[in-house]
Amino acid sequence: MELEDIGELYFKDLWARSFFQNVIDCHAFYIFDMHHLIHDLVQSIAQGECFTVKSANTKNISENVRHLTFLEAGQNISTTLQKLNKVRTIEAVQIEIDESFPCTCFSRFKYLRVVELLRCSLQVLPSSIGSLKHLRYLNLCYNEAIMKLPNAICRLQSLQTLNLGYCENLQELPRDISKLINLTSLFLTTKQTSFTKNGVGCLKSLRFLNIDECNHLTSLPCEKSYLTSLRTLLIGNCEQLDLGNVIYQGTPLRLQKLSIINLSRMVALPEWFQGAANTLQVLVIGMCENLEELPDWLASFISLTKLVIDQCQKLLYLPEGMRSLTSLKKLVVDDCPTYEMKLNLYNCTHAKIISEIVNERDDADFDPEPDPESGSSFDDPDSDPDSDDDDLDPDSEDLLRG
Repeated sequence: MELEDIGELYFKDLWARSFFQNVIDCHAFYIFDMHHLIHDLVQSIAQGECFTVKSANTKNISENVRHLTFLEAGQNISTTLQKLNKVRTIEAVQIEIDESFPCTCFSRFKYLRVVELLRCSLQVLPSSIGSLKHLRYLNLCYNEAIMKLPNAICRLQSLQTLNLGYCENLQELPRDISKLINLTSLFLTTKQTSFTKNGVGCLKSLRFLNIDECNHLTSLPCEKSYLTSLRTLLIGNCEQLDLGNVIYQGTPLRLQKLSIINLSRMVALPEWFQGAANTLQVLVIGMCENLEELPDWLASFISLTKLVIDQCQKLLYLPEGMRSLTSLKKLVVDDCPTYEMKLNLYNCTHAKIISEIVNERDDADFDPEPDPESGSSFDDPDSDPDSDDDDLDPDSEDLLRG
């Protein structure tokens, strides 16, 4: 069992115990809140290790602090942070910072594991980030002013998650990104028209890939190394993207969750999807206005438990072989032409839960776009937290990051 699978078990167990609330099923992931009482309990236990810097003049921070959250970062930040040498996490959300802030943090805290700089109007990421050899998680989403990343970021051999979502002016990815040998999760928005060779396509450890708002992107990486390792692939709002550029040669894939949202150029599912026939569990197709049909080979997806089709106006029929999907538990067909599709909808006689074709979408049931700022778990969307979970390994730690 992989770490992600163990993390899913922990999530379901904590959810069943009401540690989390307002859980929203987004099919490929979950959005949730931590119960306020649990939050207060965690804060009381973590006293001395967590600290919130509320102003640039904050003083008397405990030398044992390991996790810092900044609500303001002024020119006196160096004075504020002096004497601190155990910091492992820095987080700044929706505050104005310049290059001097990350420069100070990166030079002072050599053992950082987590860096989150969200909506901070950051224009330049200093090359000194390359010295953070222990960094595992880097979140820069919604920094719209960033146009380029230093190639030094590719020296982060321990990096597991890189979030560049909605950095809409990012011109290109660093040339040596394939050197991030431990990268498992990548969120990206870029102005590139194509991926360079020996780049993202060579990330052999990649498990989760989210490509969103890449309006100039015309094709996926030409290499197949990343495809054979991926478990979750989310693609959305890429108006020029053609998914058919991948040459399918019967390559077996390990995809479990696949979401395709608002791809106007897609008229049919690409042939290479067939490689996931034995593993795909969740398939979400939404707002693909030119999608005309689903292929007959979709009936060979023996592990498919959930199929969601939303706002595909030209899609009139489901494949006749849908009754072969014996693992299907939930079928959602929403805001599609109703009369013709009703004629064969009930061919899916094995589905335990079939949502009737409806005219009004339940927003809580369909939210295809991931929110990079929200806690999420890449969990089985149909799993009931009260169901027969496997025993959790008490020695496993650090498996879930909300």
